[in-house]
Amino acid sequence: MTEKIRTGIAALLLFASTVTVAACGGAQSPAGRSSAETASPKAIKTGRTTAPAATPTLLVEVDRELDAMRVTHYQHATRVDEASGRYEYDCSGLLDYALTRVLPADGDALPTSTSIRPLAADIERYLHQGLTGQLIGWQALVHVADLRPGDVIAWLATEDSETGDTGHVMVVHGAPAPNPDRPDEWLVQVVDSTLNPHARDSRKPGQTGLGTGTIGLVADGRGDPIAFYWQGASSQHSKATEIALGRPV
Repeated sequence: MTEKIRTGIAALLLFASTVTVAACGGAQSPAGRSSAETASPKAIKTGRTTAPAATPTLLVEVDRELDAMRVTHYQHATRVDEASGRYEYDCSGLLDYALTRVLPADGDALPTSTSIRPLAADIERYLHQGLTGQLIGWQALVHVADLRPGDVIAWLATEDSETGDTGHVMVVHGAPAPNPDRPDEWLVQVVDSTLNPHARDSRKPGQTGLGTGTIGLVADGRGDPIAFYWQGASSQHSKATEIALGRPV
């Protein structure tokens, strides 16, 4: 075999290898999602060109779990089998699992109180501290309108809660939008693991665990969250409690 032939074969092999890696790393729009959920990320204006903003890492991970899911249930003990698409966890278990996979340092920054992993109340109180102090791995957000996909919402259990849970935590899946019928309510699509469905929920009747749905956040005159509607635009009564908003950084 001549040297020219060897060189040509080597070049072809290198090209084929490059194409394979690029295809494996490409993101695909999830099937069955609305155009609003799969829209291209907002562009960032630079000095010379306009480049797409990077999709938040946490959002990519929860979307991956939604796409891979074949079986899901809500339970406090986390049990995940990636090979079979089984995702069983509660709301804080979902966040803990996702952060461990893609943002372990941000997960490690969250405190634990009575569990081997952060519970909803641990997450809420930590993010709430960021309103007056500095956080490690997280940015506290003040206003509901500041939320964007990939952010985290956490609230404390209400006084009338009978579940025994410390609160609830979820990942923002769609940009908040004002409810024209209730001026103080913002509708937010979220990803969470829950026993009870939200509005416009992806879970089938009677199904628990991982899914998407729409909640309502009540904002005061400054735009700060002060209460929630479990089913955005549908629940008749809001629940007042401490609510924290945060972003992994």
